[in-house]
Amino acid sequence: MSEILRVNSTDRSRPSEAELVHMLYDAVIDNSLWPEMISELMEHIDRPEQGQFSATSTNHADLIMHFERAMRLSENIVGLQEQNSTLGGVLDSLAIGICVFDHSGSQIYSNQSAQRSGLSGKRLGDLNSSARGALEPASQNLPKLSQFEGTNVAFIEASKIRNASLPSNAATLAVSLPTLSKSSLEDFRKVHYLSASEANLLWALHHSRNLRKAAEQSNITYESARTYLKRIYLKTGCSDQSSLLLMIERNPLSIIRRNDDRVEDNSRVRKNFLLKDGRNLEYFDLGPEQGKLVLHFDALTGVAIDILGIPEVYLPHLVELGLRIVVPCRPGTYKSDYRPMTGLSEFTDDVCQLMDHLNAERAVLLSQAFGSCSALAFAASASDRVEQVILCAPSYPKHEPQDWRKMDVFYIISGVIGRRAPSLLKAIVPYLMRSVMQNTSKYLKRHISNSKCGADIAVLSSPTIQRRIPEMLALRTMLGTDGIVQENFLNTHGWDFDLRNISAPVHVLQGEQDNVSDPQGSRKLAAALPNAFYHSLADLGQYLLFTEWPWILEACTSTTPAKIIEINVMRTFDTGSVSAE
Repeated sequence: MSEILRVNSTDRSRPSEAELVHMLYDAVIDNSLWPEMISELMEHIDRPEQGQFSATSTNHADLIMHFERAMRLSENIVGLQEQNSTLGGVLDSLAIGICVFDHSGSQIYSNQSAQRSGLSGKRLGDLNSSARGALEPASQNLPKLSQFEGTNVAFIEASKIRNASLPSNAATLAVSLPTLSKSSLEDFRKVHYLSASEANLLWALHHSRNLRKAAEQSNITYESARTYLKRIYLKTGCSDQSSLLLMIERNPLSIIRRNDDRVEDNSRVRKNFLLKDGRNLEYFDLGPEQGKLVLHFDALTGVAIDILGIPEVYLPHLVELGLRIVVPCRPGTYKSDYRPMTGLSEFTDDVCQLMDHLNAERAVLLSQAFGSCSALAFAASASDRVEQVILCAPSYPKHEPQDWRKMDVFYIISGVIGRRAPSLLKAIVPYLMRSVMQNTSKYLKRHISNSKCGADIAVLSSPTIQRRIPEMLALRTMLGTDGIVQENFLNTHGWDFDLRNISAPVHVLQGEQDNVSDPQGSRKLAAALPNAFYHSLADLGQYLLFTEWPWILEACTSTTPAKIIEINVMRTFDTGSVSAE
């Protein structure tokens, strides 16, 4: 690899070591400062070896000590955040609503089920005054039962909970019981081998509490209802209606909040393929089976075209265009087994095996940001299987912009730290990924403040994007962080291929307001390709694929994508073939 191409390089006054120490502890408070902080440190001390900083003078020893202390503090904070997130996630997954009130009656906690039941945000006195049909307990040790907006609620004094480890400010718990859901009844039906008619009767009986009314609601005679009920008794081991209803209402599966539609969508999109060497390759697959294959090499967050999270948004368009989009998950990410690689082209054989499995001779390659590195590697090493390539805001490691400090966290990790101190990646990437997942809003807020593109700011401000980024990072690292560490390393040090071997036409779509993939770097990349078309989008930035995906997918179907691009991007300038000179 030739020397890094720098642009508009000017001397920049560096902060003093005292200022760096203050910045280190600022990063403890605001984790989103860490990538830039580490990059600043590398300008003061030698390049790290084996993941450790080495001092060039005794003065640096104090700085390194502060760095190690600050990292330990940050890791402890993130560890507590993860613990809190895990506990909160478990409580929010319950269909049982839980509210905690202090001694003044103010609410200090509520889970999602309580919020859905209307219990959240209310004082204990308000709930007591609004509750109907309150049943005073026969014993002082039993909870008070009431109904609030149709929901059964139990009020329990914290002091009467056995072996309680509640905080001292917790005085009362309000617990709302879940109503029987269709999914819970379906689980019950499968466990006890009930027929559909028997299950329908049981559903009606649960709501009516009367067999004659249940028979009417099920459109069967009373005698048929009695026959069905006897069969249900035999299958469940119950002998009367009370014990039967109690059994279905105490079904353990009923206490879990479920989204069966989303699980079904994910099971259709997420697929696994066994490679020749026995490794598993996971891939996401959406669109008609016989459609033209589009291999999408996603960026680190994987939400530019989020076919896993919102397949219903993309599917109608894919069907209309006759496209099948497939996202091959790189080794060590999602459920794809990890294997060590020294170059990006080592993933080519895995992708070729997947294409054979899908009965696809050739494919269109579509990439976003850092995914362009893998897309180009495949295009260069399997040129006979590539029809055309569309790169959105591509990454080019031979170019480092002057204002890299204004780039997002993923660029600084891979494009700066990964290139200058690759041995440090394994030490810091796992922590930084955890930090991003726990502090997504902080990282995005920092990135938004540095962005100069209104379209990018709108994307990053989206509640859906802010929710999906940590979700996808959690899925990407579900097998550990070895895969994502390797990705970051190979994106800058794994270019083991020659761009001149790419014979397919390559269309580079670059937003001029991009502060992650520098437009000048994209121009240099296009100039290094033998058959490239550079398309400049004046008012867009890094996240153009997030908003422009309908016509970009349309360009994947065409033999003349440049025309589609020109039609859909009226603000495009400097569009045309770029020579390699």
